[in-house]
Amino acid sequence: MTEHKFSDKNKATELDQAFKQLATYLNIPVGVIHPYKEECLVRHYNKGQVIYYSSDQPTHMYLLLAGNVLRETFNAEGDVARSLNKEDVLFPLTQLFHKDVSNEMCTAMTDCDVIGIPKDLLEYLCKTHDDIFITLFEKLNVELRLQMEYTMALTAKLARERVEKVLYYLCHAVGYDNEEFYEIKQVMTIQLLSDLSGISRETTGHIVSELKQDKMLLKNGKDWLVRK
Repeated sequence: MTEHKFSDKNKATELDQAFKQLATYLNIPVGVIHPYKEECLVRHYNKGQVIYYSSDQPTHMYLLLAGNVLRETFNAEGDVARSLNKEDVLFPLTQLFHKDVSNEMCTAMTDCDVIGIPKDLLEYLCKTHDDIFITLFEKLNVELRLQMEYTMALTAKLARERVEKVLYYLCHAVGYDNEEFYEIKQVMTIQLLSDLSGISRETTGHIVSELKQDKMLLKNGKDWLVRK
Protein backbone atom coordinates (compact mmCIF):
# COMPACT_ATOMS: atom_id res chain seq x y z
CA MET A 1 0.00 0.00 0.00
CA THR A 2 1.31 3.44 -0.85
CA GLU A 3 2.11 5.56 2.15
CA HIS A 4 0.25 8.85 2.27
CA LYS A 5 2.48 11.62 3.51
CA PHE A 6 0.66 14.31 5.37
CA SER A 7 1.99 17.84 5.40
CA ASP A 8 1.26 20.83 7.60
CA LYS A 9 -1.66 21.43 5.25
CA ASN A 10 -3.81 19.54 7.75
CA LYS A 11 -3.62 22.58 9.98
CA ALA A 12 -6.87 24.48 10.32
CA THR A 13 -5.66 27.51 8.36
CA GLU A 14 -4.53 25.39 5.42
CA LEU A 15 -7.79 23.43 5.46
CA ASP A 16 -9.68 26.72 5.39
CA GLN A 17 -7.71 27.82 2.33
CA ALA A 18 -8.33 24.50 0.59
CA PHE A 19 -12.02 24.77 1.44
CA LYS A 20 -12.16 28.20 -0.19
CA GLN A 21 -10.63 26.69 -3.33
CA LEU A 22 -13.22 23.90 -3.26
CA ALA A 23 -16.04 26.44 -2.90
CA THR A 24 -14.65 28.45 -5.82
CA TYR A 25 -14.51 25.29 -7.94
CA LEU A 26 -18.14 24.48 -7.05
CA ASN A 27 -19.10 28.12 -7.73
CA ILE A 28 -20.80 28.56 -4.35
CA PRO A 29 -20.22 30.65 -1.20
CA VAL A 30 -17.88 28.85 1.19
CA GLY A 31 -20.58 29.05 3.86
CA VAL A 32 -22.66 26.45 1.99
CA ILE A 33 -20.09 23.70 2.57
CA HIS A 34 -18.41 25.04 5.71
CA PRO A 35 -20.53 22.86 8.06
CA TYR A 36 -18.94 19.78 6.44
CA LYS A 37 -15.33 20.93 6.76
CA GLU A 38 -14.41 18.30 9.34
CA GLU A 39 -15.44 15.52 6.93
CA CYS A 40 -12.82 16.61 4.41
CA LEU A 41 -9.07 16.14 4.48
CA VAL A 42 -6.16 17.82 2.73
CA ARG A 43 -3.24 15.61 1.72
CA HIS A 44 0.14 16.09 0.11
CA TYR A 45 1.62 13.49 -2.25
CA ASN A 46 5.15 13.34 -3.56
CA LYS A 47 5.89 12.73 -7.23
CA GLY A 48 5.30 9.06 -8.08
CA GLN A 49 2.99 8.30 -5.16
CA VAL A 50 -0.36 6.63 -5.82
CA ILE A 51 -3.19 8.90 -4.70
CA TYR A 52 -5.69 6.08 -4.97
CA TYR A 53 -6.17 2.70 -6.57
CA SER A 54 -9.75 1.54 -6.62
CA SER A 55 -11.24 -1.78 -7.64
CA ASP A 56 -14.28 -1.01 -5.49
CA GLN A 57 -16.68 1.90 -5.25
CA PRO A 58 -14.62 5.04 -4.50
CA THR A 59 -15.35 6.54 -1.10
CA HIS A 60 -14.01 10.02 -1.88
CA MET A 61 -13.82 12.57 -4.66
CA TYR A 62 -10.61 14.57 -4.93
CA LEU A 63 -10.07 18.16 -5.98
CA LEU A 64 -6.53 18.69 -7.21
CA LEU A 65 -5.32 21.87 -5.52
CA ALA A 66 -1.83 21.91 -7.06
CA GLY A 67 0.24 19.66 -9.30
CA ASN A 68 -0.41 17.12 -12.07
CA VAL A 69 -1.79 13.59 -11.95
CA LEU A 70 -2.05 10.64 -14.33
CA ARG A 71 -5.28 8.66 -14.14
CA GLU A 72 -5.46 5.17 -15.64
CA THR A 73 -8.69 3.17 -15.96
CA PHE A 74 -8.46 -0.57 -16.64
CA ASN A 75 -11.01 -3.06 -17.94
CA ALA A 76 -11.19 -6.83 -17.44
CA GLU A 77 -9.13 -7.48 -20.60
CA GLY A 78 -6.27 -5.32 -19.37
CA ASP A 79 -6.92 -2.40 -21.73
CA VAL A 80 -6.11 0.99 -20.25
CA ALA A 81 -7.46 4.50 -20.82
CA ARG A 82 -5.21 7.35 -19.67
CA SER A 83 -5.84 10.99 -18.90
CA LEU A 84 -3.75 13.76 -17.38
CA ASN A 85 -5.08 16.49 -15.11
CA LYS A 86 -3.74 19.68 -13.62
CA GLU A 87 -5.01 21.76 -10.70
CA ASP A 88 -8.70 22.64 -10.30
CA VAL A 89 -9.96 19.27 -11.55
CA LEU A 90 -12.28 17.04 -9.50
CA PHE A 91 -11.87 13.31 -9.96
CA PRO A 92 -13.10 10.67 -10.50
CA LEU A 93 -16.06 12.82 -11.52
CA THR A 94 -17.56 10.09 -13.71
CA GLN A 95 -18.09 7.98 -10.57
CA LEU A 96 -20.54 10.47 -9.06
CA PHE A 97 -24.01 8.83 -8.85
CA HIS A 98 -22.45 5.75 -10.45
CA LYS A 99 -22.85 2.31 -8.88
CA ASP A 100 -20.69 0.12 -11.12
CA VAL A 101 -17.16 -0.71 -10.01
CA SER A 102 -14.35 0.96 -11.93
CA ASN A 103 -10.69 -0.07 -11.78
CA GLU A 104 -8.82 3.22 -11.69
CA MET A 105 -5.41 4.28 -10.46
CA CYS A 106 -4.36 7.88 -9.92
CA THR A 107 -0.65 8.71 -9.65
CA ALA A 108 1.05 12.01 -8.81
CA MET A 109 3.15 13.13 -11.80
CA THR A 110 4.52 16.01 -9.73
CA ASP A 111 4.24 16.90 -6.06
CA CYS A 112 0.50 17.32 -5.49
CA ASP A 113 -1.95 18.71 -2.96
CA VAL A 114 -5.53 17.44 -2.92
CA ILE A 115 -8.63 17.88 -0.80
CA GLY A 116 -10.80 14.80 -0.43
CA ILE A 117 -14.55 15.05 0.04
CA PRO A 118 -16.70 11.97 0.79
CA LYS A 119 -18.52 10.82 -2.34
CA ASP A 120 -21.84 10.37 -0.54
CA LEU A 121 -21.55 13.89 0.89
CA LEU A 122 -20.97 15.41 -2.54
CA GLU A 123 -23.93 13.47 -3.94
CA TYR A 124 -26.07 14.78 -1.09
CA LEU A 125 -24.95 18.35 -1.80
CA CYS A 126 -25.82 17.91 -5.48
CA LYS A 127 -29.33 16.79 -4.53
CA THR A 128 -29.89 19.68 -2.14
CA HIS A 129 -28.13 22.49 -4.07
CA ASP A 130 -28.97 22.85 -7.76
CA ASP A 131 -26.04 25.22 -8.31
CA ILE A 132 -23.54 22.54 -7.29
CA PHE A 133 -25.14 19.93 -9.55
CA ILE A 134 -25.19 22.31 -12.54
CA THR A 135 -21.56 23.31 -11.98
CA LEU A 136 -20.40 19.70 -11.80
CA PHE A 137 -22.43 18.81 -14.88
CA GLU A 138 -20.67 21.61 -16.77
CA LYS A 139 -17.27 20.41 -15.47
CA LEU A 140 -18.09 16.88 -16.61
CA ASN A 141 -18.92 18.18 -20.09
CA VAL A 142 -15.50 19.85 -20.26
CA GLU A 143 -13.85 16.58 -19.25
CA LEU A 144 -15.81 14.63 -21.86
CA ARG A 145 -14.91 17.12 -24.60
CA LEU A 146 -11.23 16.76 -23.73
CA GLN A 147 -11.55 12.98 -23.82
CA MET A 148 -13.25 13.25 -27.21
CA GLU A 149 -10.36 15.38 -28.49
CA TYR A 150 -7.90 12.73 -27.33
CA THR A 151 -9.93 9.89 -28.88
CA MET A 152 -10.08 11.73 -32.20
CA ALA A 153 -6.33 12.39 -32.07
CA LEU A 154 -5.71 8.64 -31.84
CA THR A 155 -7.56 8.06 -35.12
CA ALA A 156 -4.91 9.96 -37.11
CA LYS A 157 -3.28 7.56 -39.58
CA LEU A 158 0.10 9.28 -39.94
CA ALA A 159 2.48 9.06 -36.99
CA ARG A 160 3.47 12.73 -37.00
CA GLU A 161 -0.13 13.89 -37.29
CA ARG A 162 -1.13 11.69 -34.36
CA VAL A 163 1.74 12.86 -32.16
CA GLU A 164 0.95 16.50 -32.97
CA LYS A 165 -2.74 16.08 -32.16
CA VAL A 166 -2.02 14.26 -28.90
CA LEU A 167 0.45 17.00 -27.99
CA TYR A 168 -2.21 19.66 -28.56
CA TYR A 169 -4.68 17.64 -26.51
CA LEU A 170 -2.13 17.72 -23.69
CA CYS A 171 -1.76 21.48 -24.15
CA HIS A 172 -5.50 21.85 -23.60
CA ALA A 173 -5.61 19.35 -20.72
CA VAL A 174 -2.54 20.27 -18.65
CA GLY A 175 -0.94 23.20 -20.46
CA TYR A 176 -1.03 26.92 -19.76
CA ASP A 177 -2.08 29.38 -22.45
CA ASN A 178 0.61 32.03 -22.94
CA GLU A 179 -0.89 33.84 -25.94
CA GLU A 180 1.46 32.67 -28.72
CA PHE A 181 2.30 29.29 -27.21
CA TYR A 182 1.21 26.69 -24.68
CA GLU A 183 3.44 25.72 -21.78
CA ILE A 184 3.39 22.19 -20.33
CA LYS A 185 5.26 22.24 -17.05
CA GLN A 186 7.37 19.45 -15.57
CA VAL A 187 5.39 16.39 -16.69
CA MET A 188 6.23 15.86 -20.37
CA THR A 189 8.67 13.22 -21.59
CA ILE A 190 9.11 11.49 -24.92
CA GLN A 191 8.13 8.22 -23.25
CA LEU A 192 4.87 9.67 -21.93
CA LEU A 193 4.04 11.18 -25.32
CA SER A 194 4.85 7.81 -26.91
CA ASP A 195 2.57 5.95 -24.49
CA LEU A 196 -0.31 8.37 -24.99
CA SER A 197 0.07 8.36 -28.78
CA GLY A 198 0.45 4.61 -29.24
CA ILE A 199 3.60 5.27 -31.29
CA SER A 200 6.99 3.70 -30.55
CA ARG A 201 9.38 5.72 -28.43
CA GLU A 202 11.94 5.82 -31.24
CA THR A 203 9.46 7.20 -33.77
CA THR A 204 8.08 9.66 -31.24
CA GLY A 205 11.61 10.87 -30.52
CA HIS A 206 12.23 11.50 -34.23
CA ILE A 207 8.95 13.40 -34.53
CA VAL A 208 9.77 15.54 -31.49
CA SER A 209 13.13 16.39 -33.09
CA GLU A 210 11.32 17.41 -36.29
CA LEU A 211 8.90 19.59 -34.32
CA LYS A 212 11.85 21.30 -32.63
CA GLN A 213 13.52 21.89 -36.01
CA ASP A 214 10.27 23.34 -37.36
CA LYS A 215 10.11 25.74 -34.37
CA MET A 216 6.82 24.19 -33.24
CA LEU A 217 8.28 22.86 -30.01
CA LEU A 218 10.87 24.20 -27.59
CA LYS A 219 12.15 22.47 -24.48
CA ASN A 220 12.97 24.75 -21.58
CA GLY A 221 14.45 22.45 -18.95
CA LYS A 222 11.59 20.13 -17.98
CA ASP A 223 8.99 22.45 -19.51
CA TRP A 224 7.72 22.09 -23.08
CA LEU A 225 6.64 25.15 -25.06
CA VAL A 226 4.30 24.38 -27.97
CA ARG A 227 3.55 26.96 -30.66
CA LYS A 228 -0.12 27.52 -31.42
